[in-house]
Amino acid sequence: MISRRGFLTGTAGGATALLLAACSSAVEEAKSGSGETGGTLVIGTLSDLNPATIFSQSLTSMTIGGLVFDTLVRLDPDTLEPTPRVATSWEVSDDGLTVTLQLREDVTFHSGRPFTSKDVEYAFTNLAKDTAGSQLQAAARTIEAVDTSDDHVAVLTLTHPLVNLHDLLEFTLLTDSDTEAALLAGEQFVGTGPFVFDSWQRGRQSDWSRNGSYWDTPALLDKVTIRVVPDNSALLSSVRSGQTNAVIGVSAQDARPFSGDGYQVENEDVFDVAYYVGANVVDPALADKRIRQAISYAVDRERILDEVLGGVGIASSAPWPESSPAYDEATRDFYSRDLDKARQLLADAGGPPSQPVLLSYGTGLAPARNIAAIIENNLADIGFTVTLDPREQATLSPFLNSGQHQLWINPHGFAQLNPSTLATGAAPFKPAKNLSGYTSPEYTAIVDRLWTQADPESDTATASYTEFSDLLLDEQFVIDLAITTNTNVYSAGVSGIEWNRYKNLILNRATV
Repeated sequence: MISRRGFLTGTAGGATALLLAACSSAVEEAKSGSGETGGTLVIGTLSDLNPATIFSQSLTSMTIGGLVFDTLVRLDPDTLEPTPRVATSWEVSDDGLTVTLQLREDVTFHSGRPFTSKDVEYAFTNLAKDTAGSQLQAAARTIEAVDTSDDHVAVLTLTHPLVNLHDLLEFTLLTDSDTEAALLAGEQFVGTGPFVFDSWQRGRQSDWSRNGSYWDTPALLDKVTIRVVPDNSALLSSVRSGQTNAVIGVSAQDARPFSGDGYQVENEDVFDVAYYVGANVVDPALADKRIRQAISYAVDRERILDEVLGGVGIASSAPWPESSPAYDEATRDFYSRDLDKARQLLADAGGPPSQPVLLSYGTGLAPARNIAAIIENNLADIGFTVTLDPREQATLSPFLNSGQHQLWINPHGFAQLNPSTLATGAAPFKPAKNLSGYTSPEYTAIVDRLWTQADPESDTATASYTEFSDLLLDEQFVIDLAITTNTNVYSAGVSGIEWNRYKNLILNRATV
């Protein structure tokens, strides 16, 4: 295996009416794609584009990020080793403070403007801004200078070694500085990627055409249409009726009726959807970690995996999927269900809370609702009473920042990458201002050691992964339950749909 530090080179209701109205044209679009090349891939999705979220991992970036924009590298899905994209090679100094990126010389934006090292500087500067809302803002902010004296070489100077450097290089979308305002307004989507923007009918669909002058092999499809179907049942029905060729990001449970029925059901191999119970440690009812540990011993993770997540993934009391360098079976099974231990911990802490504890979840995620019902029953087994608190999905995040929350259910991501990307980028885990209000000098010091290593495979880095996991298991301000992934359903004939480690769709080789 090539060291990640080394010098690498390479080459490169209303929803139903909407569906009926669009039916005829959608079916014709889908039929036009028969054959190995050409045609239109019609993808159904629950949510419309939100350009303001393009610089974060969001439904928008996952849907169109890989269509319109390139990245500097792409991580190998099995090894997490970086492979060349716009950067053909990269070299990290022995002290980890200087990174030299060699850039392709044949990359142009859709406007025709040549891509240069100044665009690399812009991309990182943009990602570091508060307004970008990026989960990798902290990583981007370690870049204190970019030498752009050579158009085809970008030399990065870091404030400290960055163990998740390659995560940052793939996460950063190479957007156009000339049209930033138009991008955020949804008026223009200018990148260097394999598809160019045609049109966007807000709330209905967006259309994208093949970039015939793409620096890499041009895409096989003529067009991609992203169709908004804001109802889960209607979304799944759309692929049966031929109104879409593919629906992306449904649950494994919802996809079950399509198995063996002339359709293709595919589970993405990213495994970054980790459902958890969060605990507000500032609340007196949850301040004692023994209370939180008791909750963790009481929950039935295997039932949640099997009944709610369709058996896709792993039940785990740690956040790490099996592909993570921090994965360990002992941490995965640390809180296997044990009601006797749960009851003893509650007794040691003075008994369960005297009043029911609020258990909040977003109604937009069916798994969260079903997990909440299981958790309610699990905790009743140890005499711990919760009051279920369903909230509109859009209001859940503001509520979790309000300080009024107690327990909640939600998914987190980023554990499929270097562990430091989760520690510094995922909202439930950040040492400062995480959703649980948890903070300690020990935790901050561990995270500092975790992400300031030059070599992610060194003994020191590996030891810091273990140290981080051990603290999470002890404090249980994030009570991980199960790790799953997205499931996609395709009509017959669709092939070649891929995704990167951030689940950005890659349709360069897709056919219909």
